[in-house]
Amino acid sequence: MEEAPTATRAERQQQWLVQLDLVLRTQGLEAAGRLALQAIGDGVDHPAVLNLAASTHFGEGRFEDALDLLRRAQQVAPTDPQLLNSIGLCLKSLGRRDEALQAFDNALRTNPNMASAHFNRGVLLEELKYPKEARSAYEKAASLDPNNVDATANIAWLDAQAGDAPSARTQAQRVLERAPSNVVARMALASAELLSGDLNAAGARLSALTEEQWIDPVDQTIVLGLIGDLHDLEGRPAEAFAAYQESNSRLKAMNAARFAAPGTTTALDLVRHLIAWFEIADPEPWREFPLPRHASSEAKMHVFLVGFPRSGTTLLENVLAAHPDVVTLEERNCLESASETYLASPESLERLARIGPAEASLERESYWSKVRRFGVEPQGRVFIDKLPLASVALPLVAKLFPDARILFARRDPRDVILSCFRRRFGMNPSMYQLLTLEGAAAYYDSVMRLSEIYREILPLPQHIVRYESLVEDFEGSAGAAVNFLGLEWDKGMFDFAQKARDRGIATPSAAQVTRGLNREGQGIWRRYREQMAPVLPLLDPWVRRFGYDS
Repeated sequence: MEEAPTATRAERQQQWLVQLDLVLRTQGLEAAGRLALQAIGDGVDHPAVLNLAASTHFGEGRFEDALDLLRRAQQVAPTDPQLLNSIGLCLKSLGRRDEALQAFDNALRTNPNMASAHFNRGVLLEELKYPKEARSAYEKAASLDPNNVDATANIAWLDAQAGDAPSARTQAQRVLERAPSNVVARMALASAELLSGDLNAAGARLSALTEEQWIDPVDQTIVLGLIGDLHDLEGRPAEAFAAYQESNSRLKAMNAARFAAPGTTTALDLVRHLIAWFEIADPEPWREFPLPRHASSEAKMHVFLVGFPRSGTTLLENVLAAHPDVVTLEERNCLESASETYLASPESLERLARIGPAEASLERESYWSKVRRFGVEPQGRVFIDKLPLASVALPLVAKLFPDARILFARRDPRDVILSCFRRRFGMNPSMYQLLTLEGAAAYYDSVMRLSEIYREILPLPQHIVRYESLVEDFEGSAGAAVNFLGLEWDKGMFDFAQKARDRGIATPSAAQVTRGLNREGQGIWRRYREQMAPVLPLLDPWVRRFGYDS
């Protein structure tokens, strides 16, 4: 008597599966996804149906709802690689990147030949600023699925960003022979042409891209930035500036709701709050150490390489990373959660000023755990944590790592601001400030003011490395930094550019650093003097204070 309903449900589920298969083959994924939602409403709980229905929610931007359906399916089929791949996509869209990477890895453990999981893993690794690992994932995807031209196009783009014009050109042309309209390949080829000085070809290609309105809005901003680079190389600064400005204006509009909504504490607000607090703070608590100085450490020496974006931190990091006794971590914010805990309010700053040994030890252990999670082993090495805007978080360093040393990168403020305005960064609250000249200059001014206050209050040994000096007197400037770290000069540091190419660089400085020492970044602001006129008065005190020609 009780068997009939079960059989009826099974039959009904089979009918739905047959119907869904037919719709998927004849009408496509979108129609099948809508039908799958109806099937679920009829009580069907098959993993394939749940996955199809989840694709509909995903396409509508309902990532949590899609993930809920996929988790239900996973209860029935916990190791299904298709489900795990879909779960990874949802987690990535929700900003849960570590979990997304784990999901893609789990899918590939079950099915190592799943091209789509390799591709999705590559996209995520690229977002996480692991260009070398992302490229390997794309290569695997392309080898498993020769029809996946997007994987090869992304390889071309990564190569162009790294300054490898010949490889970028080869990879992009391979894509365009099969998919002439592929946008990423066309942008990569244009970038390679710019790197090679083939301005006519790059101009024609970029002009064609601007005429196609169907291109993704983010890609449109990239094209505008490349047009700015083209005009800069042509010696047309006014047109170049206009292109950069339009690109940034669009990016700002896209990200305003995330980073500048009413009531939001912006990155500039935070720095200004810290200035106001430390200007009147009692300096004595900041000269007390909750943990012993010169106690046993995870690293032989712990160094923070800070400053401001585009001030030469990437160049200096790669020079020092060429030393055999040095290991570095490139722009992975291992102090982010501690900054949110201790720097966000006057109350939390008071708590940090008087932090006890037990609490400090826990935060310190958390930091080192994150360093290792990023694949760096600091034990017994001079460990350099390079993150330019960790300059804002130096009170944390003083309390958690009282034996640390600070390398502070400095460059002509006018070149810094122009470079920040011209280059693309992964978007976060700090990088949002750089989308206008005025925002970048105000942020720079505040960070420098805060850094000067810290220099007076915090008992952290600091050594300033001037970008221009590093370029003009490499051995003298780099040698002074090496001495500050207690190391001896190593002639292998002359070969830093080749070693940087082998390591891979995840910042906008990649193309410049892998070309080695050059003066191309010095004094560029002079070509844009007219466009920069509104912010020069704000920057001038720092220009004079830092000893640059005003």
